[in-house]
Amino acid sequence: MSIEQKIDGNIGKLFVDGEVDLDSSPELRDNIKDLIDNVKTIEVQLSKVSYIDSSGIAALVEGMQLSKSKSKEFFLTDVSNEVIKVIKLAHLDKIFQIKNVTGTNAAEVSSEPETIQEPEPQASENVDIAPSEEPQQQYDNEETENKETEETNPSIKRDDDDGDKIKFKR
Repeated sequence: MSIEQKIDGNIGKLFVDGEVDLDSSPELRDNIKDLIDNVKTIEVQLSKVSYIDSSGIAALVEGMQLSKSKSKEFFLTDVSNEVIKVIKLAHLDKIFQIKNVTGTNAAEVSSEPETIQEPEPQASENVDIAPSEEPQQQYDNEETENKETEETNPSIKRDDDDGDKIKFKR
């Protein structure tokens, strides 16, 4: 990983290149802290970052929190696809202020295809599991009259004593 630091007035920019992992994240953290002390706005440019792990994300979160505590602005700019995937996976795309070079929100522009939601399972139309007095009484009557047939034929019975449990007998 390499980091280039530029200060333009009250704006400090970090240009991060390569892989941000456990070995290189302390360097990123130190550069962010250095900029926070010297400028009013911090921009971390991540377009050339090909890999980032949890320690790199932690360095960015720590920088953002330190910036807020010192009333500074903190932005991630021109975020690469690899980094935005990790940020979204950690649900941090709502926390970080993310923009690309043109100033549009890079978190909204995703190269990932939309995930298709699978249909929710629906109850079968063949079995009514809604509580009803009449069918329950019918099952109770059948149970006392036909104990022999019940043992040989499968049946479904609602047991209201145990909540919504359904008992199956074979």
